Amino acid sequence: MRTHHKLLKACLRQHGSVHQHCHDRSKCAPRSGVSLILVMFALSMSLVLTYSFIQTQSVQTQISANGSRRDLARNAARAGISDALNRLNSLDWQGVSDQYERPFQADADGDCSYAVSFAAVGNSLSSVLELNVSSRGTWTSAADSNMKSEHEITARVRLVPRIQGRTILPGDSEVASDQINNDGDFDRVTDYVLFAEQGYTSLNFDPGTRFDGNIWIYDQYNMFSDPAWSSSIRDTYLQDVGNRFVSFPEGSTSLSDARISTPHPIAGNVTFYNYPNYAVRDDLSDLKVNWSTTGERLTIPSTDYAAFSSYRLYAGGPLYQAERLGSTLYNRTLKPTADNPLGIYYRSGNLSVYDSVTIQGTLVCTGKIYFYGKQIHLTAFNWKDDSGDAIVTDSQLWPQLPSMVAHDIEFGRESQTTVEGATVCQGSVKGGGGSLSYPSALNISLSGTATAAPQGQPYSTIQLQEYKILSSLTANGDYAIWLETTGTGNTGTTGSWYPIVGFDHGQQQLTVRGEIEQSTPTSYRIERHKRNLIQIRGPVCAETYDFYRINEWVLYSSLWNDRKSNWNYTNYLRSILGMSDIGFSEWLEYPGNFAGWDSYYQTYGISLEPTLQIQNLVEREYRWEPPLFQPYDGGDANPELAGYRWSLIDWNETN
Repeated sequence: MRTHHKLLKACLRQHGSVHQHCHDRSKCAPRSGVSLILVMFALSMSLVLTYSFIQTQSVQTQISANGSRRDLARNAARAGISDALNRLNSLDWQGVSDQYERPFQADADGDCSYAVSFAAVGNSLSSVLELNVSSRGTWTSAADSNMKSEHEITARVRLVPRIQGRTILPGDSEVASDQINNDGDFDRVTDYVLFAEQGYTSLNFDPGTRFDGNIWIYDQYNMFSDPAWSSSIRDTYLQDVGNRFVSFPEGSTSLSDARISTPHPIAGNVTFYNYPNYAVRDDLSDLKVNWSTTGERLTIPSTDYAAFSSYRLYAGGPLYQAERLGSTLYNRTLKPTADNPLGIYYRSGNLSVYDSVTIQGTLVCTGKIYFYGKQIHLTAFNWKDDSGDAIVTDSQLWPQLPSMVAHDIEFGRESQTTVEGATVCQGSVKGGGGSLSYPSALNISLSGTATAAPQGQPYSTIQLQEYKILSSLTANGDYAIWLETTGTGNTGTTGSWYPIVGFDHGQQQLTVRGEIEQSTPTSYRIERHKRNLIQIRGPVCAETYDFYRINEWVLYSSLWNDRKSNWNYTNYLRSILGMSDIGFSEWLEYPGNFAGWDSYYQTYGISLEPTLQIQNLVEREYRWEPPLFQPYDGGDANPELAGYRWSLIDWNETN
């Protein structure tokens, strides 16, 4: 109590009145409130920090759990992609439609699995052998199926088929091949430049036709039967052709060693299934052509047109559709695309082909193909792009489909057609017989040596080795270059015509339509291009052949007798002058011997110059029909080599 009074007095002294005391006391109250607030704030902060710590620990625990689940999904995806790549390289792969899902791991928290799928890339011609292989790894919570963690891996791979003749690397073996074997006798049939499967008269041809290579004939043939000449004049002519264009190595007279040069009609060995009659044997003797017989009957496999209508490039690969054609082709250029990588063009029924048609691929016709026009060019797809760069390794070893597959084929007399690649015909091949005819362009003649290299199909570049003035040339196909080549077997000096479609005077280069590779200089000559000319550079197989005559060869017998009489008189005069005799065929070629005759003879004479030529001078690997490849089955002997082989070209991972 005493203390209280002391405090009260002190307060009165300090403030002067009770009222003043009460007023100051009200000012002291907030101090204790602030303290309380500070205490409460401290407690709140403590609670917040404690809650944050607990929450952080919970989040860290959740993050750790999520990371573990992502790891499980990633591991599952990697297991799946490894499984998929192993499957691709085995016989278990079912193709691009192959899809499957497999478990990877399971526990009380959830299940983990992977799903694998395959898809074609196919967005360009160069990527048609590529696939996207996808593996999606998924973890799914056992408590809540909507709670998932996913990881996806996409690997891009490229098919590397084991082709015949490839370089064998470590881990590989030459016994393994992914190339599909051809049906029946097709591989042996295409060893011949011309294969005639059936018919009593399997082959009929007249002057103006030439075969560069070996021939297989089922039965007999008719040769040079349309000219109305006597047997003695015919024999004289054939004997002169044999003497003039056939040569032998020193010390040999064997026909099997003979080298037969252009324009001799048959530059190869003739194989008969049925023994030839006396007239045929006598003709071949006069022409100095080697022949033989065989007891083995070869046949052409039956064409399955449906295999071309829709096709796969390789077994298990994506399905493609051939481009459907109407009844005519005119002024068209057809080439492979990503949607039709082999360039197959399909016609159900007959087809007529007119001017300015270029086909890079395979022309398939269930009926008859008629070739009527000029500047027609067919060539099988060669695994190169538009610039001429190969889209595969060792493209020259890759199999090609035939350039043409049809039931029947006929070439018009006035057609100007080139076919590069194999021709398959289930029926007959007819036509040709076009007369010598040239465009009304300046008549020029250039010669020298040149090399050649293929560019974007179907073109090549010719490099002239000696300087020539090229300003008189045109680039519309009115001029052509003859490049001399040497064939195999009995085929001696020969060559082929390539129309000129461009030139560079400064670089001394020509651009020609047609594929040719000639790294060493060879002889050439440049002239106006024949308007009527059929050139097939590849093997031809059919049941029968009927190649038409050149009309100017069909003379009355009296005119042939007159020709032979004048020839004999020419040689009589030459003997008086001490000159050697001139052969009958050479004499007929000289236009000066046809004074007073029709202008054709006064321009060209009567020549063996071919307007239909079939040659097979480049070895190719031909495939009868698609697909081209299938996975190798190593069997019990080589199980490690089974399946396809793929190269990894890209890898991408996403959560």
